[in-house]
Amino acid sequence: MNNIVDKSVKIKLSLYGLFSAITYIYLLLPVMPGISVPIFIILQFISIYFVIKDRSEVKNKYGILVMVPIFILSLNRYISGSELWRTSNFFVILFLYSVMILVIGDKLNFKKDNLIFVIKIIFKIFEPFTNFSIPIKWYSLKEGKENKRIIIKRVLIGIVVSIPCVLFLLVMLSSADMIFSNKMNLIFNWIFDDLNFEYIIKLLYGAFAGLYLFGLLYSLFNENSLLKKVDKTNLADDFGIEKRVNGDLIIFNILLFSILIVYSLFIVIQFKYLFSGAKLPYGLNYSDYARRGFFELLLLSILNIGLILVTEYFLQDKIYVNKYKWAQITKVFMMYLGFLTLVMLISSFYRMMLYDNEYGYTRLRVLVYLFLIFESAGLLMTFKFILKPNFNIFIGYLVIGLIYYLSLNVIQIDRIIARRNIDMYFNGQTETIDVNYLMTLSIDAVPEIIRLSNSDSVDILTKYKADTYLDNISLIYNNMDLSWRSNNLSINRAKKLIKK
Repeated sequence: MNNIVDKSVKIKLSLYGLFSAITYIYLLLPVMPGISVPIFIILQFISIYFVIKDRSEVKNKYGILVMVPIFILSLNRYISGSELWRTSNFFVILFLYSVMILVIGDKLNFKKDNLIFVIKIIFKIFEPFTNFSIPIKWYSLKEGKENKRIIIKRVLIGIVVSIPCVLFLLVMLSSADMIFSNKMNLIFNWIFDDLNFEYIIKLLYGAFAGLYLFGLLYSLFNENSLLKKVDKTNLADDFGIEKRVNGDLIIFNILLFSILIVYSLFIVIQFKYLFSGAKLPYGLNYSDYARRGFFELLLLSILNIGLILVTEYFLQDKIYVNKYKWAQITKVFMMYLGFLTLVMLISSFYRMMLYDNEYGYTRLRVLVYLFLIFESAGLLMTFKFILKPNFNIFIGYLVIGLIYYLSLNVIQIDRIIARRNIDMYFNGQTETIDVNYLMTLSIDAVPEIIRLSNSDSVDILTKYKADTYLDNISLIYNNMDLSWRSNNLSINRAKKLIKK
């Protein structure tokens, strides 16, 4: 194992792991990490560059630019007080770290890899766990002292096995004898009083993070890494990804034609009642009509894009290689289905606009708006794919998805919701405002809620609720003993406005 990487890389990787552990504890584990999170990512960028520069294992040095979207995600902790994306950001950043290492090692083929792309990333995400013992093997024992290594390993196994047995005996004996139980309680109280377990837990978190980041970067230099042992062809064979099954042209054409007839009839009705303003039957109003079936339409639009991709997958050779006569009709059907899907997306957007004009914004409605924009961009890419399937649309969808997710992190959704709903209230579009819902939003919404407190035209109950909420927010954050690491733009802005 020691011959896999040279001494200078061992030193750099070890320093990187140690530095990552220390900075993780100090910057990411305070009470409310804020500006310290993007600082941690900047330090990661610098330290990773220090390790990989001028190394032959680095096949694509531009792979380190994947740190850019990681940095954008980290900014969420500094510019927003919302907890909405905290958990998902962790997993997305983990995903992007693995992508970065694969790109640096030139292990991803962006032109051909489809599902293999995901499989490789999954391998890379879990691979660092297999490298946790590497630093111990490097520094605990010298080469050639295999017997001592075996003895230490046996001792460690013995300790691990003994701990649960000892704990079990202590519990049972304490239950059997009250005096023994009291003595044990005194001992454990003394241990708990003298040891700060919060620091111990942070130390364990930091050690785990340092080992993981070390193991991830080490896999770039390890000739026996898990991913290097698995040839791409074997991956394709094992998972059946490259085995293309030819579809029946007639069956697909009949299926597409039948679906298009139904959709065409649906679109005609949409233009008659939704877009042209015809009088609605059955006593419906436009807000109710817009609300009903919205998510069904959204789901169908996603399934339509999936149907286009499935058709293209099974009939690719017949449409684009052999260019059968009836295959050109299939291409026309797919383009028409794409057009109808675009109309359905416009209908969904318009339905949501009618509905929120009546009831205002919520988080779900704002997220739906943004998703419709994202899906429209994906549909435009699908049109291009139908005409010229010479690019990897799977990677294209992932890129669009990443841009969509990054946008969610830098947009203060809660403030947009509060501003929209309060504007509707002040403009007379609604007679009341659900201030209780606004108070469930994050501190990002405070600058807008202050408008309710400052206005004389607001009813007494709403004004009282807004004042009470602002007093509570001020009390909470003024009593917090936060360090510079917790510096947050949204919290600072809210505290200054409340103070005024």
